[in-house]
Amino acid sequence: MKRKGPVAVLGLGCIGGSLARALVAQDVEVRAWALSAADRAQAEAAGIRIMGDDTGRGAAACAGAWVIVVAVPIERYAEASRVAVSAASSDAVILHACGLQRQAALGVDEATHERVLGTHPLAGSHETGFAASRPDLFVGSTVSVERRASPDARERAEWLWRVAGAERVEYRDAETHDRLMAWVSHLPQLASTALAATLAGGGIDARAVGTGARDATRLAASALGSWPALLRGAPRDLRDALAGLERAIAELRAALDDDAPAKLEAIWERGRAWRRSGERRA
Repeated sequence: MKRKGPVAVLGLGCIGGSLARALVAQDVEVRAWALSAADRAQAEAAGIRIMGDDTGRGAAACAGAWVIVVAVPIERYAEASRVAVSAASSDAVILHACGLQRQAALGVDEATHERVLGTHPLAGSHETGFAASRPDLFVGSTVSVERRASPDARERAEWLWRVAGAERVEYRDAETHDRLMAWVSHLPQLASTALAATLAGGGIDARAVGTGARDATRLAASALGSWPALLRGAPRDLRDALAGLERAIAELRAALDDDAPAKLEAIWERGRAWRRSGERRA
């Protein structure tokens, strides 16, 4: 690798802000931009260099950058990616950090999609904006990178996310990535929201619960934000995942109604074994 940096980051919410802060902490030159004036001001106060104005929408930050990362909500991705592509030098690698990677889900033309590579860090927060960012957000995380990446793009993407603290980089095609996210990202969010809404409907005071209920409903604290766009773009697998959750809940209810401890134990152990297998891998 002949040279490293500068890195341009478009979008300074939880993901983009955390990436910029992590890179700056490792002495990487970062040029950043965000549509939100509040995010720009907070990022600048945190020592991140802000480049550009409202007219250019980040083009100045992208010019001459070695790596460009588009880290905006999915509903603003099409515009931000066009800015990045138009301002990038021919040898720049352009990445995005959206929760989905298929072209149809991103809503961009073929040329833009070919130029920008999906790299999705499996990390985040239920809070939003630069205020939710932190320089250690990606420490120990896994990043899913599109398999179509060239050797040079792979090298730069791995360098970027490992400098930010990622432990694993996995390669998969966009369709496989989006199917996986339906199960491990979208389903947990919907399940947490449904559980919290159920507790609310039961008149349960949120201040009266313990760590179990708080842990299980952490994602329910997320603002609706980009979720409608993410859910609209999700593959059919999300419906299959929801149907699977509905079946599991129905099985639990039937086991209780039938006073069938063997059935309850079977479901319980299936879930317990899955959860513990993840702990062993970690």
